[in-house]
Amino acid sequence: MTTTMDVNGAELSYESLGSGRPVLMMHGGLGLSHDYLRPYFDRLAESNTVVFYDHFGNGRSGRPEDFADLTFDRLTSDAAALMSALGHETFTLVGHSYGSFVAQEFAARHGDRLDGLVLVDAVPAFDYQPTVSGSETQMAAFGKLFSQPMADDADWRDAWNTVVEMYFHKWDPDVGADLDARTVYEHRAWNAGGGLLGSYNVVEALPKVAAPALVMAGAHDGITPPEPGAERIAALLPNAELKIFEGSGHYPFIEEEEAFFDALRGWLAA
Repeated sequence: MTTTMDVNGAELSYESLGSGRPVLMMHGGLGLSHDYLRPYFDRLAESNTVVFYDHFGNGRSGRPEDFADLTFDRLTSDAAALMSALGHETFTLVGHSYGSFVAQEFAARHGDRLDGLVLVDAVPAFDYQPTVSGSETQMAAFGKLFSQPMADDADWRDAWNTVVEMYFHKWDPDVGADLDARTVYEHRAWNAGGGLLGSYNVVEALPKVAAPALVMAGAHDGITPPEPGAERIAALLPNAELKIFEGSGHYPFIEEEEAFFDALRGWLAA
């Protein structure tokens, strides 16, 4: 059951499933809700307490008066405060896509809170060129997403749903329609999140992260390719395992669901 909690003066929407060692899920976007991670990651609740939440300014969580307040300091401190309020002083943190950028910042700032760190389709810095490819319409939408602010939620939703097909190795329209129908869009969060990435760089911070880490990526991910992303991160982290999924793009937990969760659950149980 989804509920809300006052965290750092704002309402955060979250849901906690299962019991056992806690796992916190960080969704991507920004400008999306956590819904796309489900029901896929729900299976972790068979052996763990799994906490899903929407970042401040995203999904069903509260909105700031000024989206300039959506900083990595705020996003990471929200996560720390939420888990403390739920009674989880240490936990495993799982971040996908933009959630992995927040997760890496969290590890750099609050490493003592981590029992483990799982990064799915991540990069440590934006010093590379994406390799996504698609139709003329898709590439135009991709250029729009990363070159200008979205005008409103409808504009953001339309552009995202045009682009996201390129993030999959093998696109299933039914999966896309399901994800879209369950997502809460917020264009101001997307605009603010993009502004944070110009200076994003955790290359020097990662070697100081002591927590065991699992770095996972799709071999065909064109937005955060494995070479400048997962492979580089795994080499920087002192206690990391690397897992590449040969039949996936940016969503290996959807495209190779069984193999992905076999690997993740095995690592969590180790």
